[in-house]
Amino acid sequence: MEIELAGENLLLSEHKIIYWSRQQTAFIADLHFGKTTHFRKSGIAVPMAIVTAEIDRIENIISKFRPKRVFFLGDLFHSDINNEWTIFNDFLAQHPTIEFVLIKGNHDILNESVYKLSHLKIEEEPYPFSPFILTHHPLKKEVLKEGQVNFCGHIHPGISIKGKGKSYLTLPCFYLQETQMTLPAFGSFTGLAKIKPKKGCKAFAILTESVTIVE
Repeated sequence: MEIELAGENLLLSEHKIIYWSRQQTAFIADLHFGKTTHFRKSGIAVPMAIVTAEIDRIENIISKFRPKRVFFLGDLFHSDINNEWTIFNDFLAQHPTIEFVLIKGNHDILNESVYKLSHLKIEEEPYPFSPFILTHHPLKKEVLKEGQVNFCGHIHPGISIKGKGKSYLTLPCFYLQETQMTLPAFGSFTGLAKIKPKKGCKAFAILTESVTIVE
């Protein structure tokens, strides 16, 4: 679904990303890579196939949109370093023409020496990318300048859609408030925080092959 925000045309994709074609830039939030191994170390049987599937999803995005830049809006890696970091970093190395930028979130706790050896450019929040301000944690409206819009993650927003009878389906969504767009959690192995859109706000539910607005 295409929308206009801060005077720019943006694509809200069923791939759980925002794509800004004029800047050839993709925005992704809350991948939580490494979570699978983290849980396996705790004795919880989580299939390693999730790791390959997440990499394949990002590869599909690169193949479809051909971005020159990808912003990860925090919580890229879930825990302390494990073998999934090597897998992910090797994947990034296969795309040397793309600039990968991490806006650090609360789960991005790897040692600075690890980041320096990675194929990521590391930035602290808030990071200006006019007319947008990129963060992991949502910013308060009061700190934004006129015309600015905050892209953020952290919340893992989800919206309930009523089906037949008394059935409901909760789907990941983009959540647009007046000066803020909260992206859905990209990682498949994450939960959802159910939201109820406030007056004047919009939720964009993510379906299998499309995005639909829920007001």
